[in-house]
Amino acid sequence: MEKKRRRLAWVLVLGAVLYCAFFFQLGRLPFVGADEPRYVRIGEEMLLRGEWVTPTLNFAPWLEKPPLLFWIEALSFLFLGVSEWTARLPVALLAMLTVLTCGFFAAKRWRDRTGLLTIVVLASTPLFFVYGRAASTDMPLVCFFTLAMLAALQATSGRGAWLLLSGTFLALAVLAKGPVALVLFAGIWGSYLILTLRLPWRLIHGLAAIACLLLLAVPWFYLVWLENGYNFVATFWLNHHVARFLTSIHHHSQPFWYYLPVLLVGFFPWIAFLGSALRRVYRQGAHFLFEPSTELVLWLWTLVPLLFFSASSSKLAGYILPILPPLALLVAKEWDGFVSGDLFSVPALRTQLALANALALILGMTLLFGIPLVYGSRSIGGLLAAPVLLGAIASHLEFRRRRASSVFGWLAASTLLLAGLAFWQASPLIGGFHSAKDLSLQASEYISKNEPLVFYRYFHHTALYYTDYRCTPQPVNSTDELESYFRERPQKEYWILTQKPGWLELERSFQPLSVQPQGNLYLVRIAAP
Repeated sequence: MEKKRRRLAWVLVLGAVLYCAFFFQLGRLPFVGADEPRYVRIGEEMLLRGEWVTPTLNFAPWLEKPPLLFWIEALSFLFLGVSEWTARLPVALLAMLTVLTCGFFAAKRWRDRTGLLTIVVLASTPLFFVYGRAASTDMPLVCFFTLAMLAALQATSGRGAWLLLSGTFLALAVLAKGPVALVLFAGIWGSYLILTLRLPWRLIHGLAAIACLLLLAVPWFYLVWLENGYNFVATFWLNHHVARFLTSIHHHSQPFWYYLPVLLVGFFPWIAFLGSALRRVYRQGAHFLFEPSTELVLWLWTLVPLLFFSASSSKLAGYILPILPPLALLVAKEWDGFVSGDLFSVPALRTQLALANALALILGMTLLFGIPLVYGSRSIGGLLAAPVLLGAIASHLEFRRRRASSVFGWLAASTLLLAGLAFWQASPLIGGFHSAKDLSLQASEYISKNEPLVFYRYFHHTALYYTDYRCTPQPVNSTDELESYFRERPQKEYWILTQKPGWLELERSFQPLSVQPQGNLYLVRIAAP
């Protein structure tokens, strides 16, 4: 009876963790950034047109990404309607699937408690739960690449069925974001082969998995090439894969060390507890590097993508998501040792907890003073900083009582509470600065395709989405250009979307009939000159 009660308690705790991380207030934040509104629109058009091969944006071919995200979004819209939460729901479900699969793998490979800790660590990782709620291609890639890697790890025991499953998941990862999944998979297992000097699987199983991969992934590439010809080759392969890696053509250039601060924040607080794992690797030395093991694969799974994306000329925070599952598995294994009361772990836990609390102090102070500076809200800054600082204090006190499980609980709870407060209370504030939804909807009844909303010294895809693309395709960048636009497009009045510098120029040069501010955006109505 006691065992059943404990199991029920864990189910309830894990359910609360997953709900808070991926589903709580899922639709409260309007679409933000450039990707979400574009990808959602593509999913809508795919459903509307009934065309499942060539993605379109505003009914023109859009060939930058494979179609998996758009397929699952279209299915969500078909059954649940179009909204922010239905666009994000498939991605949130894939994030949850990733977490649960990692936990199941850890439980089978090590023990049940390691699996439970893995679930909590990965679900409470900030970069993971943020992208687990974003209607973008990053989480579908991470989900199916993780499943492919874990199935391949299972296949090292000689069971070929797992490798066929790995090939299937790898095909889905390719359909999620392109050939980068193949590059990472080959890099990780190629490094493993070079270090251990042995094939991880039987050759016949590997060939069968490759056949499975090709059978599932190639048809879409062939069909979209038939429909679009060289345009697909130039856009998808040359521009958005080769040129994106080799050049800064897409304006995402960052220094080589860019992902180190991304991980400090994105894998907070768990990154502080990789120290003892690294120390164990150092102690084992060459024996660790050249002997086949699960931990060797996990470290290669971390290092190969990290080096690959660091070498790329284009860098975005979401690119590094594939290394979070192996890091969570490594950290959970360390925490299993801490919770079990291993004497060696006590000084190690003390040092790493001090580092985690130092990071918490820096993050808490950044939220406390940075939110008012950027968004102008002291109350939200204090609200978001409170759980981070409280978690640091509580975990320190629990460590002094030698309660490792309570230390872990406070660290996880503080991060999840930060997430919940951000999604619940900070979403309207963040949306007001990073999404043009409210102002676009206000202008929608007054604009049309012939009399569009005018971008002035500002452009954003959220305005395009929420006005149903009834906007100028390019921004007007000076008052002289705006006067020319007025002469060429005579109307009774003009609705203009801009930011503060643009509003100040409009106020000096024209006599606006009205202005509606929201965050750093301004909706301005100007009578015809």
